Amino acid sequence: MKVKVLSRNPDDYIRETKLDIQRVPRNYDPTLHPFEVAREYTRALNATKLERVFAKPFLASLDGHRDGVNCLAKHTTSLSTLLSGSCDGEIGDDKTIKQWKMETPGYGEEEEPLHTILGKTVFTGLDHHQKEGVFATCGQQVDIWDEQRSSPIRSFTWGVDSFSSVSFNPVEVWQYAAQKSLSGGLITADYGGPEVQITSTNRSRPKP
Repeated sequence: MKVKVLSRNPDDYIRETKLDIQRVPRNYDPTLHPFEVAREYTRALNATKLERVFAKPFLASLDGHRDGVNCLAKHTTSLSTLLSGSCDGEIGDDKTIKQWKMETPGYGEEEEPLHTILGKTVFTGLDHHQKEGVFATCGQQVDIWDEQRSSPIRSFTWGVDSFSSVSFNPVEVWQYAAQKSLSGGLITADYGGPEVQITSTNRSRPKP
């Protein structure tokens, strides 16, 4: 009868200090790794694809957020200005509107909002007028705000449904569109007249 005994040297797998790299035993026998060539080919192909991704027209990556980016917006007149927003690890609903200056703060200067407005409901969307000092917010209702006032100048509701997004019309400057959260309906309204006028109520297509 034959008895086979496995013998391992502790020096081969035990680290001398916690700073040493963890040693992983590996058998380099080619018969035990029949797909090694295919794996190396896949790794080389992925490395080539990544090299093409980080080549032109890819210019740079913008860092600064600690969490995933939830929304993006571009400036209407400045092509080099891009705004991004994220939760940065904080989950919750906020009822405040904060106005910030576009210039980068100087060295040692703390970035503080220029104006803060406390609302009565949770805001799910915001859009600023391209020419006037007016912006719109949506949530349980659609509010039209003046930059110099802390209360909305006009508020609109349609039934009990809330709204997920709002946007001004870049051509018809007194019109805006709001999308309903539950039904997905799209409402286009005119806030410039004495009474709100619903010009169309359509069902928007879901985002892919």
